[in-house]
Amino acid sequence: MRTSWWKGVFALVLLSTFTFDSRGVYGFFYEPVGVPLAVKSPFLSTWKTGSDGMGRNWPRSGGNLGVTGWAGFARVDGVLYSFLGAAADFSHNPGVWIGNAAQNKGLEITASQTIYTFGCGGMDVKVTFINPIEPSDFTRLSLPFIYVSVTATSNDGATHRVQIYSDLSGEWLSADSGKSMTWSTTKSDKLILHTFSLAEQSQFQATDNRVQYGLGYHAMLPSDGVTYQSGTDIVLRQGFNTGGILNNTADTNFRAINKDWPCFAFAKDLGNITDSSTTPVVFAVGLSRDPAISYTAGGTQQSRSLFYRTQFSTDTDAISFFLNDYELAVSSANNFDSKLSTAASQISGTYADLTFLAARQVASHIEVTVSTGSDGKLNASDIMVFMGNDGVNRLEEIYASAPFWIYVNPEILRLMLLPNIRWQQLSSTNPSYVVDDLGDAYPQASGPGSSLVRPKALESTGNMMITTAALIKATGNAAIVSENADLYKTWADYLKANALVPGTQSTTDGIMSGAPSNDTNLALKGIIALKAYADILSTLGQDGSTYSDTAKSYASQWQSMAEANAGFAANYGDSGSWSICYNLFADKWLKTGLFPESVFQKMGS
Repeated sequence: MRTSWWKGVFALVLLSTFTFDSRGVYGFFYEPVGVPLAVKSPFLSTWKTGSDGMGRNWPRSGGNLGVTGWAGFARVDGVLYSFLGAAADFSHNPGVWIGNAAQNKGLEITASQTIYTFGCGGMDVKVTFINPIEPSDFTRLSLPFIYVSVTATSNDGATHRVQIYSDLSGEWLSADSGKSMTWSTTKSDKLILHTFSLAEQSQFQATDNRVQYGLGYHAMLPSDGVTYQSGTDIVLRQGFNTGGILNNTADTNFRAINKDWPCFAFAKDLGNITDSSTTPVVFAVGLSRDPAISYTAGGTQQSRSLFYRTQFSTDTDAISFFLNDYELAVSSANNFDSKLSTAASQISGTYADLTFLAARQVASHIEVTVSTGSDGKLNASDIMVFMGNDGVNRLEEIYASAPFWIYVNPEILRLMLLPNIRWQQLSSTNPSYVVDDLGDAYPQASGPGSSLVRPKALESTGNMMITTAALIKATGNAAIVSENADLYKTWADYLKANALVPGTQSTTDGIMSGAPSNDTNLALKGIIALKAYADILSTLGQDGSTYSDTAKSYASQWQSMAEANAGFAANYGDSGSWSICYNLFADKWLKTGLFPESVFQKMGS
């Protein structure tokens, strides 16, 4: 079973912390298990995995680890070096690679950039995968494209002739390579664009982390030395190997993804380089779909589009803007990365490294959407944010990502809570607790599915209340509660009735082991969430003393009920067990002051 993405981050931290403890070639305190390449949205998620070098390893989808065919070469003085993908001519020369493997000389990962340096003969080639995180600009944030920037520098002081190549295959569209596809290539004085798609599309359907509709893009701005071509993978790659250029033609024989593997390529001749290339070679890679999300609440279905479509009439216009925005995007990415690095490094360098990877994961799992009004036009004032793709808007994932959004832009967090709140407001079978999610299969936000069988009722209600309280503390705006006062009071009353003694409830931790009985860590979350509601009422100028007094009483009782031989028990009455009780974090985060410092000291002893 595929685990939630945030569990993947946690697993990544655990695994990688123990595999590499010096910065070395990786520029990290550890070697990442997965290196983010094109990671911009729930379905635009491609990673480098495995121990093989980049030039002998196909990038993989972030969900099912299926291949997303992507080849990159540098040709130096007529000698080909592979820096991306495991390209080989198996059909004609079994076991023979296309090009020499580029030497990996360095890797740097920031919140929005992955920077490889490769040795390619007498040249060092720097390949930067730029995944812009623009939390204050919804247009740029919602653009489903990433940049690949390539520069070359002589490493021996001599002059070298250099050409750069990149291609994509139809594997970006589907894990089923037997599916038929179509494509086109258009060229103007403003843009050269490869577009490819499945021949038969299924709206709002996804299989193995590949959405089954929409369009794939590979694009460049036209300039001297740029050539392009679509066609069979071997033909394109060996053609570049031989001559260093492509022939500016388009294959029109539409076929299956795996039938002679149609690919969509660009090449750039940098000419002779003595020192370094002054202008980077920039490619754009993207996956787009419209509508993006199906959202159903109160029996009414909406087909919602990504926000950037309010600013651009076509994807061609959006991609042209994106490529022309490159310099500003790089400057913004550098500023964002620097700000996050400075803040995280105050704790430690290791923490900063982990923060970079977590930021990329979190930011790439949301989509900013708008509805279509009765006039048929997109309504830029009706914004909702959805998180996928292992389920839709799961409260445990929203809660886990909340500190990041509070730091970069709390408004995104508010817009992420709105779809869940509206669904519960309009539901005819609205339970007294917060439902876990809005569906099993992203991008269909039609309401909870399998989670209703074993709801994590106290967990999700606590997540909602704590996240809401953090949002209000960050913004000073409690409208989200005042506008949904009855709903929040219902949830607070559920916390009051269940927080201290949860009974047998499912928890985020208990998914693997079954529902625990009176889980002490779960009780902590419920108790802190109850106090958080009392504090929200105070912010609104209302009397929250009943909820506050109850939370304080529960906190005092919890300390004795959770007593164990060492630290605190995993379950009440099981003094031989122990729990890390990580939900105490929320007491510090919200400054609810429910637990004395002695409790935290006991946890650390």
